[in-house]
Amino acid sequence: MGRRESKYILFTGKAHENMKFDFTHKQIEIFISLWNAGVAINKIAQRFLISNANVALIVMDLEMAGRIGPRAGGLLGKRKVVS
Repeated sequence: MGRRESKYILFTGKAHENMKFDFTHKQIEIFISLWNAGVAINKIAQRFLISNANVALIVMDLEMAGRIGPRAGGLLGKRKVVS
């Protein structure tokens, strides 16, 4: 038998304990609206009281599911304030 290579498993360990992986459908709809309006990810993070990393994960999930697409300003967005 060959030697098994050790693996790094994503999102395990102390640094990831504060990541949020569950949201209501209403929160996701609001997220999509903010995303489509070009709101900056740091402002979206503030709105939901989550980290920018968490916002990036939501973006990846929704993009893979076909619920959002590219936007002006890319991941970072174009708007500086949330009204």
